[in-house]
Amino acid sequence: MVSGTVVALAGVLAGLVYFTFLRKPKWKNAPPGPRGLPLLGNIFQMDKFQHVTFCKWAKEFGPLIRVKFASLNMIVVSDYKMAKEMFSHSSFSGRMDFTPFDLILDGKLHGIINTEGEHWEELRRFTLRQLRDFGFGKGSMQDSIMLEVNELIDLIKENGEKPVDNIKQRLLLAVVNSLWAICTGIRHKQNDKQLLGMSEKANKAFDGVVEGGSVILFVRWLIYAFPKWTGYDKIKVALVDLADYMRKPIIDHKKTRQDDFDRDFTDAFLKEIAKTTDPNSAFMGKLGEDNLVTTLGDLYLAGTDTTATTLSWMILYLSKFPEIQKKFQQEIESVTGNTRPISVSDRPNMPYTEALIAETLRFSSIAPIGVQHRALKDEMYKGYLIPKDTVITANLYHIHFDPKVWTDPENFRPDRFLSPDGKIFKKHDALIPFSTGRRQCLGETLARDSIFLFSTNMAQRFDITFDKNGPENGFECELSFLLKPKRFNVIFKDRLA
Repeated sequence: MVSGTVVALAGVLAGLVYFTFLRKPKWKNAPPGPRGLPLLGNIFQMDKFQHVTFCKWAKEFGPLIRVKFASLNMIVVSDYKMAKEMFSHSSFSGRMDFTPFDLILDGKLHGIINTEGEHWEELRRFTLRQLRDFGFGKGSMQDSIMLEVNELIDLIKENGEKPVDNIKQRLLLAVVNSLWAICTGIRHKQNDKQLLGMSEKANKAFDGVVEGGSVILFVRWLIYAFPKWTGYDKIKVALVDLADYMRKPIIDHKKTRQDDFDRDFTDAFLKEIAKTTDPNSAFMGKLGEDNLVTTLGDLYLAGTDTTATTLSWMILYLSKFPEIQKKFQQEIESVTGNTRPISVSDRPNMPYTEALIAETLRFSSIAPIGVQHRALKDEMYKGYLIPKDTVITANLYHIHFDPKVWTDPENFRPDRFLSPDGKIFKKHDALIPFSTGRRQCLGETLARDSIFLFSTNMAQRFDITFDKNGPENGFECELSFLLKPKRFNVIFKDRLA
């Protein structure tokens, strides 16, 4: 009797043969890259953190690398000028096929992050316009963020000088609220167990993809053939839970919405669905509602965990580098006299703060390879043919740690973003934490405002000290889609009491 393992291995081999030799033509005139195994390509050469392997290959083969994962061809771009050129090109503005990870799970793609073409452009334009109308970059957005900042500060004050071991969790809920207020009109409590439970379940499920070397992202048919073995069954459960969570405010809004007044982004989206008659539109009927569910999911996933993770890194850096924290606090006091909260209007007068935030974004590089693009057609670039459907990955971590660009990238040094006299903040073209080009993160404005307001107002109120009696992991990262700091404790001492 043939065992199930043998059958599974035979199926894997047959699939690899088909997809590698029968379905895909051989790629000629490709950039240099590592040699791989027959059929499998470079799958088993990957480190548990993909960006580590990509950085090693960038040093060996150069800024444009060809990588192969079974039937999937990939270009890894490790030069910021090339990344900006390629990601600004319409031919490279497609998206890798994430159909199995779409919230609706109906075999189609929805929302903004995973779609491409006319539907993507239609949804992105509408979302940007509405978010601006509802507060992005305006005083009302600052008011919403500051409401959360002040509540978080009050919670920390109540804790006294006892070590805080869940600052990332507290930051996540606060950041969610400032976004969710304009998206759905909903404000969560800091101890919302349903939201925390859903977030934790989703993170664990997707972290399982990374623990498996992300093979199921690149050898897609494996998840359908072996859903339990690949962990896809858990991912599906998490996707269904997240979709149900996003549908709840939509159901409530449909019952209470008024045509003459839009309370928030969800109301505006539902109004657009109601007036759409074009069957090819992204807002038509059920497709429109599914796009709303997924767009809310996109905003939640891309706009909250990323910001909370960046802030948690910043708090860790401040606790580890007290001299940097002191300079940060001195600038805050020089601008406000510590008699009022910091506002976005103070930013032009705070070059050291801007430099500190820039260095935090560079040093943490929480999205080390961003979100993959896809070539929409055959295209020549730098003398190489990039075939249609080639996946294009920006090696952002290498770009942010390239010694040819940054001189001493392994040092956390905000001064690198300042003029010699320290009075002027200097932007750097190689710093692209929100990606670049046509698919640059649409939540960048909110993220930057949130990072600025949370970090400055917390540092104004507290001295932040690393708890030496707690866990010590240096600057090591958890294995996750985002590079998150391993567990640490900090102590907040009230400076203004």
